[in-house]
Amino acid sequence: MNWRRGLLLAGIHLVVAVGLIRFMEARDAQSMKGWGESSAEISKAPAPPKPPPDNPAPAQDDSAQEGETVTFSPCGMWVHYTPQETVVQFAEFPAYVLTDWREACPPNWTLSGMIRDWSLPTTSRIAVQHHVDEGLCALIIIQWFLVGSFPLIHPRRPWGEPGAFITVCAVLALMLAMIPVVDGAARLPALIAWCGWLWWFGLLVWKALRSGWRLAQRTAASR
Repeated sequence: MNWRRGLLLAGIHLVVAVGLIRFMEARDAQSMKGWGESSAEISKAPAPPKPPPDNPAPAQDDSAQEGETVTFSPCGMWVHYTPQETVVQFAEFPAYVLTDWREACPPNWTLSGMIRDWSLPTTSRIAVQHHVDEGLCALIIIQWFLVGSFPLIHPRRPWGEPGAFITVCAVLALMLAMIPVVDGAARLPALIAWCGWLWWFGLLVWKALRSGWRLAQRTAASR
């Protein structure tokens, strides 16, 4: 167990996640401010003039209005993820899956599905999102402490191991995502980091199968 390496990787990825989360929180606050100003301008606009009594508005069927209900659900919409969200989703893939971080309609078994409530107003949803962000950061620390402390392979070059390879890609993606002019390019190293996770999971399955085979051979030989 290399716990120092685990703490190092956990610290690096925590910095990456917190930096991107703070960036998106500032963006959300600016969007909320613009939305509030737009709502205030609409509320100050003069009301439309009433029709003259000689030309009354046509009566509407109350029964037809009562039978019509308009519902809005974000689940059926195409979601566009920002480069910052993509970096967190790909570079911190296991923690993202467990939290379903910043998804519109998270399943009930994820952290977002457990504590998020879409019936709340927008300002309250942002406050609840902070709790999801905290849960994501906690899972990232646990995830990378385990990945870093128990490397699956020991290559001669540091970047030849999936954990170190993913970390390099995550740091590069963070630097690109923080620059508004080239933030879209951050998706490429993030995608490469996701491929690193596939590499890591493949090694995990291979080592588990090999250990199981060796255990079966020793059991058969002891008989």
